[in-house]
Amino acid sequence: MPFRPSHTLQRANTTRKSPLPPRPRRLPFSTSYLKKSANTNATIPSKYLTNGGTIEGVWIFHRHGDRAPNRYLGSDSHLERESDHWSSRIPSREGGGTGPYLKDSFLRASASANASANASAMGGTTAYQALSQFFPPSIHPSQNNGTFLDVDREPFGFLTWRGMDQMRGVGKRMRKRYERFGYRIENGCRDGASTGKEEYYFLDHWDVKAYSTNYLRTVMSVQCFLDGLIAAPGVDEKFDANNPAITDNECNLLLLGDDAAKAKNTNTFYAGGGLPRYYKDYYGDVAKYEQLMHQDPSTLTTYRDMERLASYSPSRSTEIKVQVRDKIADTLNAFDRFPQMMNGLVRDVIATERFQRIDYAAKPLAEKLSFYLQGLEGAPQAFGGTPSGINWIHVSFPHQIIFTQKTLLLSHQHHLQKANDHFVCRRAHSIPLTAFSDYEGKQNEREVERILAGMANPVLAHLSWRFREWYRCPRLLAAIAAPPLKEVWRNMMETVERSCGLRSAGGGDGNKRPFHIYSCHDVTLLSLLYGIGADFLVSGEDCGGRQLSEEETHLNIDDVGTVRDGAQQRESWRWWPAYSSTLVLELVRVEDVDAEGVDGYVIRVILNGDTVRIIPRLEMDDEGILREQSVHSRRRFGELVKGEGCEMLRLSDLLQMIQVMEQSGKRSASHSAEEVEPKCVEERRWQG
Repeated sequence: MPFRPSHTLQRANTTRKSPLPPRPRRLPFSTSYLKKSANTNATIPSKYLTNGGTIEGVWIFHRHGDRAPNRYLGSDSHLERESDHWSSRIPSREGGGTGPYLKDSFLRASASANASANASAMGGTTAYQALSQFFPPSIHPSQNNGTFLDVDREPFGFLTWRGMDQMRGVGKRMRKRYERFGYRIENGCRDGASTGKEEYYFLDHWDVKAYSTNYLRTVMSVQCFLDGLIAAPGVDEKFDANNPAITDNECNLLLLGDDAAKAKNTNTFYAGGGLPRYYKDYYGDVAKYEQLMHQDPSTLTTYRDMERLASYSPSRSTEIKVQVRDKIADTLNAFDRFPQMMNGLVRDVIATERFQRIDYAAKPLAEKLSFYLQGLEGAPQAFGGTPSGINWIHVSFPHQIIFTQKTLLLSHQHHLQKANDHFVCRRAHSIPLTAFSDYEGKQNEREVERILAGMANPVLAHLSWRFREWYRCPRLLAAIAAPPLKEVWRNMMETVERSCGLRSAGGGDGNKRPFHIYSCHDVTLLSLLYGIGADFLVSGEDCGGRQLSEEETHLNIDDVGTVRDGAQQRESWRWWPAYSSTLVLELVRVEDVDAEGVDGYVIRVILNGDTVRIIPRLEMDDEGILREQSVHSRRRFGELVKGEGCEMLRLSDLLQMIQVMEQSGKRSASHSAEEVEPKCVEERRWQG
């Protein structure tokens, strides 16, 4: 893909109309009303902390599911083997149930399957086509000419079968929660003709919209999320990662034949330097194993689930489009919207004495990584390099180099991110860290494996610190986090107006409640969590990397849709969003409190099934990351208070948080890196 200079993109977008709806008219609930509301600070019953009230709006930001590593970090001599292995972990190019990645099928993001076809009859169709019959992507021309940014990188960076299962599982759990605790329109359910039981159709009650960044893995992730969310319960559970369609023992017999007895009681063989290897890898038949686990490419969603849309849509559509919006209007990617500004902000962070000093301390770790992961050595750096000296890893392969404006601007954090990628992807698929390297099968293989394993947590610990420094900058944080939060706030206000009868519901699906899904990346979730003041990030302890091995790997919503109080679940800011992580903002109607208008609603924040206590900046003098201020000197939301009450975030608080974030960003814009430096010097005692 040729690189398009930023000024070309900006000129091309000057006459383009935004696909977003126009800014809403002046709200009856004005800003002054929100701030002066008498009931804003009142506590409410503790049940609203987790599962109480009626959920009238849902906004979900999720990281994509499990994927192959973005780049191979070994020597070129092993690239083909590494590529072949990850190709076996993703749906391949062939039809008949083995994959979505037929290049011609998705270059222009078009679905070839007929939307009226039954998903259970998709015999020769790829998984991508099966998903796209109901959830077709719609990529704006400003986004890489309407094509995915990662289409030519297969298999690196592509969503795996495991990732598809993860996202379907998340969608299923979300359905259980909102079917139980969510808003329902009148006559939205009907008695089942055959079972005699009430049937719940998700699309009767929720106005579902899906947005994504312009990557195939994020688009397919939200497609799988929707597939699990909308499908009626009781369908085949073949896509549940915890309940596979075929067991390992069955695969032993199918793959090993006469050698099945050898593998009956073990999943490993010993080879080379004595390092355990999975028998599937040893026999070179991982592709067959994955195909056996996912033989049927059909979706959980059927036409019967989607036909509910036709009764509300003037166009009689039975599709939910996955929208990759106009680059200028998209709230998910500030680096694409304002490349030059973001470039300067990142440079300012790197130039501070604090960043230079602490990043330099990581230089020994960087050199050690480069010694064992040869792909880290010799790659170029942007911004003139960082003190740690490790080379960032751009998206490059022997046959092609792909540059995007975003990857150029984010290159500094990407170098450690790709090193971290090496550890995360292999751990998720039980692959030795030395696999497909010069150390494989050598006498020192076990020792090198131990050394690499010992670097996993320090790499992630330093990576989490680097992004903490990114989001410590008020202007950088405001540029990334404020736009999506403002979009959510506006949607919430429109929902309250409709619910209170102050805005016309309109025809069609006007009585439904918003259910918006944003498919994005780990760094997006981090920025939003720092933006709202997630307690464990802005006031948490520094575990120094000790707790990082306890990665959150599943959604903590139980089988009946309840979430738990997560105030004590996370204590350290050394934290990283795992694959399929979800950040949910719920608009909840308070039912047993004497309140009207906006006072009758609160906002619940949930991270991976646990509620989050937040300590947002509500005044200009508040610290973004607490150092001098104590936790108890600030307003805290999402926690139990005296008696059995709790204080929850209100719409007025969210608005004030956004305004303070934006004003703080504007104020910091008038200061140079040198003028900000004294504060950074004071912070030396924090990191040592």
